[in-house]
Amino acid sequence: MRVLVIGAGISGIAMGVRLKRAGIDDFRILDETDGVGGTWRINTYPGAAVDIASLIFQFGFRTHPWQRTHARRQEVLDYLEQVAEEADLGRHFVFGTRVTEARWNEDEHLWSVTTAAGETYQAEVLVSAVGLLSNPNLAAWPGLDTFGGSVMHTQQWRHDVDLADARVAVVGVGSSSAQVVPAIAPVARSVNVFQREPGWVLPKGERTYDAGELRRTSRAWHRRLDRSVQIIRKEWRNLSGRPSYVAGSRRNRAMDRMARDYIGATFADRPDLREAVTPTYPFEGKRVVFSDDFYPALKRDNVRLIPRPVASATPTGLVDVDGEHHEVDVIVTATGFTAAELLAGYDVIGRRGRRLRDTWADGAFAHVGVTVPGYPNFYMLFGPNTNGSGAVSIYWKSEQQAAWVVADLRRMQRRGFSAIDTHELACTAYNAWLQRRLRRTTWARSSNYFKHPSGRIVTQFDGSITLQWLLLKLGRPLGTYGLRRGTGA
Repeated sequence: MRVLVIGAGISGIAMGVRLKRAGIDDFRILDETDGVGGTWRINTYPGAAVDIASLIFQFGFRTHPWQRTHARRQEVLDYLEQVAEEADLGRHFVFGTRVTEARWNEDEHLWSVTTAAGETYQAEVLVSAVGLLSNPNLAAWPGLDTFGGSVMHTQQWRHDVDLADARVAVVGVGSSSAQVVPAIAPVARSVNVFQREPGWVLPKGERTYDAGELRRTSRAWHRRLDRSVQIIRKEWRNLSGRPSYVAGSRRNRAMDRMARDYIGATFADRPDLREAVTPTYPFEGKRVVFSDDFYPALKRDNVRLIPRPVASATPTGLVDVDGEHHEVDVIVTATGFTAAELLAGYDVIGRRGRRLRDTWADGAFAHVGVTVPGYPNFYMLFGPNTNGSGAVSIYWKSEQQAAWVVADLRRMQRRGFSAIDTHELACTAYNAWLQRRLRRTTWARSSNYFKHPSGRIVTQFDGSITLQWLLLKLGRPLGTYGLRRGTGA
């Protein structure tokens, strides 16, 4: 086939729509789940919702009449299914298919993709659309296999486990924990929240739209206008001063004060909790948690914050690093994802048998986040160093990166190329420039999932969406070159 896409989430759908609009119909989209949606299909834990404005969290080519300021999981999934159906992508999906290896054939200039079932697909172009948050960071405490109750990661929520009147341990205080804890606290007998390190939290301001707002969002032109206005406002703030993630910037100090004021106001009557939830690292050093009900949930009589990490498990509970034993019936690990280990789910083998995991031994990188030298006709949507630029969401980025792929397909057809690769020098220069910029950020000064063990920041982009857009437009023609089968050039 012409194109093979791995992943049927937001990025995979964006790629499929862009291909269809370009008149390219010979493609397949593989996904290991049973339907579209990616993260929004897999994560079914209680309270799952968007933490940025719904107006921004959508495709530019297909806006949606959201019911809330911050959409909940099911509404997002419904939206993605509608987009895929309207674009006639159904016949291109192959579900229940887990990819294990992708290997470049230098003689044929084709990618051979192998699945867990032993099937093989061949394609001229391979697009990885698996995202950053697809591989859960699973707990491995000593003794966990002896625990007599139920254990589940938030991404692998077990709906067969009844939490009513159960003693529940939630390990972690990131974004998923901040959604789970308020959702289960009213039904559980008790909830022990284990905190290795506090996160910065700001109120979300979520609510259901009123009647007037719903009438406005029912009109497509109003939705497009509101979305554009919101993006322009956010981008203007990005361009008018140093971002809040830049250490010591005026905006960083202002957001720090705002977060501390929120802690002080919420826990005015609980100095013990006020101290426990206040981070010691710079504001935005980790992903900021947006929630209206997480802090109030910590004040419930049946919720206890344990400001210590878990050391081990026993048949009846968990032991923290101070040696205190906590008896629980259910363990929920809200421990996030191995975001810095991109494409950990399958092996990619490029020119001269080079494995991508070896190329990325010191941390993932790519040319403008999309391509890697030595891996022709291989593209990543929402790849290394593309997260960030808060004025837009993954939708906008996926649309722009999908446009890069289609432009290269047209270039191959127009110029008679059988493959397109990336100049090593262009990729090296781009990443050296970006890593220098990233050294000024709070991300570089904190412990977070943005970084590889080597210290390299592999998930984040530092800059406005205008800059990112320019880099995507210029990086493709300036940083890549064509190959012709059988010529060695």
